[in-house]
Amino acid sequence: MIKVHISGHLKDYTGNKRDFDITECKNLFELIEKLNKMFPGIKDRILDDQDKTRLYVNIFVNGENTRDIENENTRLKDGDTVHILPSVAGG
Repeated sequence: MIKVHISGHLKDYTGNKRDFDITECKNLFELIEKLNKMFPGIKDRILDDQDKTRLYVNIFVNGENTRDIENENTRLKDGDTVHILPSVAGG
């Protein structure tokens, strides 16, 4: 089981639900695909047209930024915790 926490405006796509348990994902891309099956359209808010993490989205696996690991190819295993955090901007 992989624990997923979504915050910010992304919860608007999940019916305000923030926490999920996802099973059997070998990497972050697969996890996002599963989230998109549960909540159609959320993938487009996390990944761009080339399936790369959008610049304003930060994803952490066990507290480590996936940009410092393998981005969307970051491997996942049971017991991992994933946080998906869109950046906040404004003036």
